[in-house]
Order: sequence, then C-alpha cells, then structure tokens
Amino acid sequence: MTETLFILACILGFGSWFIAIVEMIATHSFLRLAFNIGIPIIKRTIKIPTNNFITRIDITIKESEGKFRFLADRKVLFLSQFFLFKFFRINTPFPMKAIGTINENNTIDIVVRLPIGTSLFLLFWLIGWTVGSLAAGIVGFALIGWIFATIMIGISYSVEKNRLEIMIEELKKIITVHNIVEH
Repeated sequence: MTETLFILACILGFGSWFIAIVEMIATHSFLRLAFNIGIPIIKRTIKIPTNNFITRIDITIKESEGKFRFLADRKVLFLSQFFLFKFFRINTPFPMKAIGTINENNTIDIVVRLPIGTSLFLLFWLIGWTVGSLAAGIVGFALIGWIFATIMIGISYSVEKNRLEIMIEELKKIITVHNIVEH
C-alpha cells in the first residue's frame, strides 16, 4: 500500500510540474483563466479615486516591480515581474498573482492567489517524502521534509507579500497619474 501511494504521489507530482509550467506561461501571458485559478490567500479592498477611470482594452503597464494588464470590464490583472538576471532578487516557487475589480465607489477589490501547479507539486512532494520516510522507518527524515517545506513557504510568503505591497502602491500611482482612457 505504501509503495502504491509513493508511486502515485510521484506521478501526480510530476504531472503537477507540467501544470506549473503551463500556468506560469499563461499567467505571464495575462490569460484571464490563469488569474482565476489558484489558492486564494488574500482578499483586500483598497480605497482610491476610481470614478473617472476608464481603461482602454488590454493595455499593459510595467512598473519597477509589477506588471499590470487593464481590461475593458474594469478588471486589472497583475503580478510581479520575472527578472532572470537581477542579482540579489529571490524568485520564489509561489509567485502571487492578483486580480482587481475597479468599483464605482472609489475602491478596488483585490484577490491574490497562489499558483495551483507549484502548490500541488509541493503537496505531492510532501506526501511522497512522508510516505517514503515512514516506510523506511525514519520519522526524523519525514520531519526534515516538513520543516524544509514550512521554511520555504514562510520565506516565499514574506517575500511575495512585500512585493504585493509594492505592486499595490504602483497600482495606485497608475490609476491616479496615468490617463488610461479610451480616445
């Protein structure tokens, strides 16, 4: 039974790795579906004057931290930019992606999600690690895996939450400074 569970966790983990790649490409291509799936971890409303804010169809704005796609239906999709060669920048396995709804009452409702692919990969990795460790009779080894995963999640959340705060400030600046109206 443990061998079957271990093999199943490995297969599902490998499959979720492919899901993570597809999801990453879809997110960076600003496909709306990619922003609607994932584990919601933050729901927040920010107050900002949005009465006269009308977006042009599919305009993308890059700031120093975030990349924002404004849609015609008063939605904004945003995520942290991916920098391949920027030194001293931690690229986490759980980059947050957000979708904001620009309301008429001077607020934006923001829902932030974790990617489903890497979340599933970590889940199946933990299952396989735990089952394999317990089958071998090494409980301490199972605990090491859980401690490693907990530290990785904690660091990722802290880094990404700080990036989110920067992106929210950038979003506020875009809405108050830029004129993104249809001509």
